Amino acid sequence: MRIFTDNKTGEQYVEIPTRAPAKMQMYAKTLAFAMGKTLKTMYQEAAERFLREEPWNHGLAWRPTKGLTTTLKDTIGQKEATGWMQVNMRLPVELGNTLDRLAAEQNVSLSSLSYTLLYWWTWWVYPPASERARREAYLRKNG
Repeated sequence: MRIFTDNKTGEQYVEIPTRAPAKMQMYAKTLAFAMGKTLKTMYQEAAERFLREEPWNHGLAWRPTKGLTTTLKDTIGQKEATGWMQVNMRLPVELGNTLDRLAAEQNVSLSSLSYTLLYWWTWWVYPPASERARREAYLRKNG
């Protein structure tokens, strides 16, 4: 975690690096825009709710991150993009420290915890319309 001071507000924040599928991050940006919030504000809201609801105690598994590239089979030095991208979550220092302690308690990396938080927020709390439709169709069929 890197600590920095916000130039506009003078408040201190931490930057937590993680990786996520590019489509998920684009959806998160769209979601923040639709909510009328900045990405930083939405990340803070997501982290606070994540800590409050403790979804890992209700079946949510910690999700590992993937690299940005992978080596192609049977080739030397050739890499292929995985479709994942670097995501830097900016949060107030105290909130970042709380997430760091949780990662240590759960024996997962802070990067995996942050990706799990983003996954939970974008796939369970605010799923895209296509996923909501899929779930509704499943419930109608198997209801």
